[in-house]
Amino acid sequence: MVECRSGDSKLDAAVEGWLRHDKNPVTRNEVLSDISSSKWHKLKKTMLKRQKFGTAGLRGCMAAGYMCMNDVVVLQTAQGLCSYLQKVCNQSQLNNGIVVGFDGRHNSQRFAELTTKVFISASIPVHLFSKVCPTPFVSFGTILFGAAAGIMVTASHNPKTDNGYKVYWSNGSQVIGPHDDNILEEIWTCLSIPDDHWNIEEIRNHELVSDCYEEVTVQYLQYIRSSLHDDVLEDNKNAAIDIVYSAMHGVGYESVVKAFEEANLKAPISVKEQQDPDPEFPTVQFPNPEERECLELSKELAEKNNVKLVLVNDPDADRLAVAEYDFESKSWKVFSGNEMGSLLGWWILKQHAKHGAVQDEDEIFLLASFVSSRMLKAIAKGKAQFVETLTGFKWMGNTTLLLMQQDKIPLFAFEEAIGYMCSPRVPDKDGVSAAVHVASLASNLYSKGSSLERQLQALYAEYGYHVCRNSYFLVHEPSITAKIFSRIRNYHGPGVYPKKVGSSEVVFVNDFTCGVKIPEPTNGECHLRVLGTGLDQDYTNGEMIHFQCSNGLSVTLRTSGTEPKLKYYSELVCDAPTIKEQEQKQMELSLLVKEFVTELVQPTENGLIG
Repeated sequence: MVECRSGDSKLDAAVEGWLRHDKNPVTRNEVLSDISSSKWHKLKKTMLKRQKFGTAGLRGCMAAGYMCMNDVVVLQTAQGLCSYLQKVCNQSQLNNGIVVGFDGRHNSQRFAELTTKVFISASIPVHLFSKVCPTPFVSFGTILFGAAAGIMVTASHNPKTDNGYKVYWSNGSQVIGPHDDNILEEIWTCLSIPDDHWNIEEIRNHELVSDCYEEVTVQYLQYIRSSLHDDVLEDNKNAAIDIVYSAMHGVGYESVVKAFEEANLKAPISVKEQQDPDPEFPTVQFPNPEERECLELSKELAEKNNVKLVLVNDPDADRLAVAEYDFESKSWKVFSGNEMGSLLGWWILKQHAKHGAVQDEDEIFLLASFVSSRMLKAIAKGKAQFVETLTGFKWMGNTTLLLMQQDKIPLFAFEEAIGYMCSPRVPDKDGVSAAVHVASLASNLYSKGSSLERQLQALYAEYGYHVCRNSYFLVHEPSITAKIFSRIRNYHGPGVYPKKVGSSEVVFVNDFTCGVKIPEPTNGECHLRVLGTGLDQDYTNGEMIHFQCSNGLSVTLRTSGTEPKLKYYSELVCDAPTIKEQEQKQMELSLLVKEFVTELVQPTENGLIG
């Protein structure tokens, strides 16, 4: 047995424990090499702590160590989840099994099959996708089969070196407390890995393993068609608009083509270079459709074919980027998540007003994450209730399901990071159904001589101009993050928060992490009291402070739940009916945000990279 002699007894025990567990030669040799090279700093980072469920489950670099994604972490996580489900689920749920899917990244299929082996070893059936699938299919499949849980192996839009592990509860929504913390606690009791759990050679031939790809796909497509009213299906058929689509080297192409067919939409023109799953993501630096470079091939293909609309999924097809070409100005409009969330929310609310049996505004709900635009709130006024949740679709999904239990009607949810839930049938963000609904909205508008951009301008004219500016800094040292937020909390002395930042007078501060609100809200000023939002409990997901200013500016600073980032979100609400006035307000917001960032984050002093 190899001994680790770092001089740190805790590290030595963690590393030697790892080596007892790990039978993967790649990660095992990585650790042995780190020991021989005395890379104690690296080993401390990867071995002394274990990943927690963040805003999107487990996610990290594929490497050795408990803070990374690898066979040991996957097996121990699966064992902990399996043990926890056996304790809290009834036998009927366990007999219905679990659903396991995976994307096209390196090791995703292997991690899915290792997970499967753990569960069938406990005599729990597994509905295992036979090939890569969109993430929303796992949520949908979990509900379809009445499964005890669902697991999707994906790192979504992260760099190619990463992978992840997303866990869905039996309700089809991502796990939240107390289940996420309880699962982590259970993992600690299930660290020993039986030798047989490593053997996955004949996994798909096991009697407890069934291929669910076809059944889930057929049922999902039926749901897509049923989510569209007959007049929308007819409009789609008659409009027959051309659309360029990219799967971003991910899993979305086949599903989007089939979904478009069900929706009476023309088959999209595919960006061939990005059509098939490729874990190397060769055409982009980062496979995140929020990055403008990811849309370049789609835009080039659209211009070549005189196509106005571009739709781009992220690699696991749970998010959607949208761009529209203006032939007159020969320019592209790339819609932000906030802009498209407002458009889709307006469209789906309009469809409900036209066809829904229930029209009482107290019964109808639209949802958004706290850091998303509040334009949807203005659109909902007098027609529906608007609910905000903590960041992450796990909160919106669970809130949606709780509302349904109360016989409410949750129509739509979105987050600024281009994630949209267009129906509670999939209580998670879904880039496939979002693509169908955006294409249907565009079909309706184009047939009237309008466009997505013109409709957005019409919404601004009616509900006010909502301009947002969001970005982030990379912060690799937790001590820097702690320093920044401590300074904010003691800006004018101990416990005294900023009263003015640059030219903006701060009128309200909400420190989610510390539970501080200044001033304390009076009756009627609180968030709409809805269970499951995360805003109805103590905040434990890192750092988050929100500022509201007298000039219509709001700014939120928060740490990411999946990446080493300090993110900031800003919105300015104002009247700006003309393009020229909107451009002026954009410049104004840029200056105001620069003041906030410079004074509160101090990127230069802290050596941060934006």
